[in-house]
Amino acid sequence: MVEVYLLSCRAGGGLAYRCVAGQLGVSETPDEAASRIGRIASDGPGPAVAVHSTSWRHLGDGSIVLAYAVAPDPAPDATAVPILSFAVPHGPRASLPSPVHLQPEQIAAHAARHLALVADANPDVRQVLAAYPELARSLGALPQAPAGQLATS
Repeated sequence: MVEVYLLSCRAGGGLAYRCVAGQLGVSETPDEAASRIGRIASDGPGPAVAVHSTSWRHLGDGSIVLAYAVAPDPAPDATAVPILSFAVPHGPRASLPSPVHLQPEQIAAHAARHLALVADANPDVRQVLAAYPELARSLGALPQAPAGQLATS
């Protein structure tokens, strides 16, 4: 399965997300699936969009979910959920790092943090986000460190 976290900027600042999901098609790459599911025109006319894989997780039924961040949301008027916390979730102990109850907002926050780090390192992503100054500012305000160095509070 592929989940796409479509990121947008809230009025007055802060980030919000929508999540859309779907199955990987036959002979389709995960990147292609993320673009299809997120309704992103990959090489056509229209505004540029940053698409980046951010994480994966295992579900109890044996399936794997690949998560992608997309910025900006290609449907800016769609209802989005505000990301209220950027705390890093963790498992019950060091030897079990996966959170027991991972929430969509936590995945969206991770996707936003990851995209902020990628934008800092990748000039193509930085150029796309520069066309959306408010979104770029909101992402740029997130911690610019590898996930293992982020504070958990």
